[in-house]
Amino acid sequence: MNKKRHSPASTSRDESPAGGRRFGAWASLPATVKGAIWWWGAMTAVVLGFAVAAFGNFGLMRDDGDRLGLLMLGVLLAALGLMIGWGTGRLWLGHLAGRTLLTTFGLIGGLPLLLRGPRLMLPAAGLLIGVVLLWLPASRRYFKPQAKAARAARKRMKP
Repeated sequence: MNKKRHSPASTSRDESPAGGRRFGAWASLPATVKGAIWWWGAMTAVVLGFAVAAFGNFGLMRDDGDRLGLLMLGVLLAALGLMIGWGTGRLWLGHLAGRTLLTTFGLIGGLPLLLRGPRLMLPAAGLLIGVVLLWLPASRRYFKPQAKAARAARKRMKP
């Protein structure tokens, strides 16, 4: 009756079938996840570049009316860039939380931009391509053990 339980997604840092809990899990990541990491890393750089541009324009403006708007835009873009960078780092480590965070940001940001007209279609396409890379079949297979373990943990927590 003393059966040894083995969960597919171990929480130990030393033993993980997908290699997702170790530092340097790059070798075990599928190509779609590696592509998503590079894609979201580029998106992080773009967003942080726009934040720097907003702060730079804030410093160059003399009129007080528009300065506050540029400052707030810079702060918002800097915070968004840091969050996307954090999600990319989690994705690089192979964590399911990175995929969840980046999918949320990509859908919340990309879908409204897509529907706003042709001027904003390029940033919308950038966000949505990143989301698609996270949900291709190879990516889903890689994250499946972690998703099952998370689902089982949520079921155990319910009263």
